[in-house]
Amino acid sequence: MGGFSAEALGSFVAALALGASAWSVFYLAKQTKSGNAMAEVSANDSVLGALREVHLLMLERPGSRRYFYEGKPLPAQADEADERDAIITIAELLADVMTNGLILHAKVPESESAEPWEAYCRHTLESSPVLCELLRARPEWWPRLTELIP
Repeated sequence: MGGFSAEALGSFVAALALGASAWSVFYLAKQTKSGNAMAEVSANDSVLGALREVHLLMLERPGSRRYFYEGKPLPAQADEADERDAIITIAELLADVMTNGLILHAKVPESESAEPWEAYCRHTLESSPVLCELLRARPEWWPRLTELIP
């Protein structure tokens, strides 16, 4: 009887299986790369969304931005207790957002925004005695951010 031998047929099936396996690995790698890109975008979007919320709080309290980006010290006067409390609260929120950004970007190391985010954190700490004072008072609350204090 002519045709294919069992060995030839077995070899052909093995070659097909190898080809399907190679294609599967290639497709999985492509999906993983796409998933990593989505994780990067999602992490950055999440952090920037939270930062926008803090900036909105600053807009609602005119003059508060100076405490974080222009070196204005925390009010020390007893008659400025409400201002002091508001600025400390904004500082805590900003420290949370900055720390979350550092943690998220560390989990997605291929993120192109990781380095700019750390630079933003360093710049903000250099410009904000309020944040530095807060971090020094409670380093265990924001350990990753505390490491960046100038």
